[in-house]
Amino acid sequence: SLHDALPIWSSRSFLAARDSRQEALAQVLSEGHPATLFLSMNIPGPEKTLPGVVELYRWMLDQLPTHLAAPTIERQASDLLGPYLILGLDADPVAVKEICIRLEAVHPSARLVDLDIYARDGTQIDRGTLGHARRSCLVCDGFAVDCIRSGRHALDETLRKVHELLAPFRA
Repeated sequence: SLHDALPIWSSRSFLAARDSRQEALAQVLSEGHPATLFLSMNIPGPEKTLPGVVELYRWMLDQLPTHLAAPTIERQASDLLGPYLILGLDADPVAVKEICIRLEAVHPSARLVDLDIYARDGTQIDRGTLGHARRSCLVCDGFAVDCIRSGRHALDETLRKVHELLAPFRA
């Protein structure tokens, strides 16, 4: 598989980026906001900034102020995993997650955006908690997590769908 061909340092670099994001999230959570939003891109494979990714990210950033009351940017950065944003919000985390679920469905390409919500205590508010179906796979009608865990689809098949979803956002 393609992942097996990646150099060891690349895997370590991805892990370091993930750890750095977790530290940034923990820092914002420690400020005690009722809700914390973590916006990131959901791009499979080793290349996280495919053409159109930054434009889709910016498009979603433009959607947030329209739907969320007075968000203040706590942390915005880009790393090996792509661009991300962490917002502390003075709002009910369940209500914010409901808004985020609607935002993720506003445009087919928004399927490539993750809008994760955390309560003040750091508990993640997920779709299942609110009675929503888990996210569907990019390629088939199955649940994304099931397809990922089973390796049901080849990376090139998944990336074809990703490129198709990014096409409207390419400059």
